[in-house]
Amino acid sequence: MSEHCPQDGGFIGDAGCTHPNHQHSELVKGIIAAANAKKPHSISAGDAEVALKEGFYVDGLNGKRIGFGKSLLKHFNEDPHDPGDIKNRKRLLLFAVDTAMHPDKTTNNNRGIPGRTAYCKAFNSFGVIAITGKESEDIEYVFNYVLDGRTRRKR
Repeated sequence: MSEHCPQDGGFIGDAGCTHPNHQHSELVKGIIAAANAKKPHSISAGDAEVALKEGFYVDGLNGKRIGFGKSLLKHFNEDPHDPGDIKNRKRLLLFAVDTAMHPDKTTNNNRGIPGRTAYCKAFNSFGVIAITGKESEDIEYVFNYVLDGRTRRKR
């Protein structure tokens, strides 16, 4: 991360500019606002794709910035997954952003790999596990998130 954003001087990372005041598209602003308000909802897979191509960072716990961008999009589009599963996960991007910002639980060194963190959150009918890699001491990027039917709120 040695490149600086021409807009605001922030560092350019895996998901674009890391600066908290970076000006994003209306789509990305809406995603961040919904996650901040803890009101995630489904979006189209196409909108998720556009948002991930733009890339964005959100505020996580303990001053961390957590990015959604290149690595996540690459994982979804290049790794062999069921296309229906990927489309569904893209539609639930806001739930993954909410999970990274407001997790119920975090696990450091996920699966014994240093620098990885798993953010977990239960919603009504499913749970989300967002897995990050480390860009720097205070910046992480989500490279995958999965939906987990076992991790959900009891109604």
